[in-house]
Amino acid sequence: MVAGSARQGSRHRRWNAGPTGKLGSDPDQDDTLPPRINLIWVADTYRRHGVGATLVRALADDFGCQVADASWSTPISDLGQRLARRLSPEGIWIS
Repeated sequence: MVAGSARQGSRHRRWNAGPTGKLGSDPDQDDTLPPRINLIWVADTYRRHGVGATLVRALADDFGCQVADASWSTPISDLGQRLARRLSPEGIWIS
């Protein structure tokens, strides 16, 4: 089973998560309306098979943007942080 939820967000800021995963001090803020990823959930059986990444890419495609331009709703679980960092290694947007 897989679930995903996204909607158009109102504000987001850059999160340059280092190895500790702590919120960085990057002051970049953008007032555009990017898609906000609210929830990505993949059943244990299907994890580590690229299902979550495929779902995020489909959500970004549906909104007409790149994955790196999507904003992730906080709080983000440890597994969610790993997925976000893998898909956007230069840093992620959070809202």
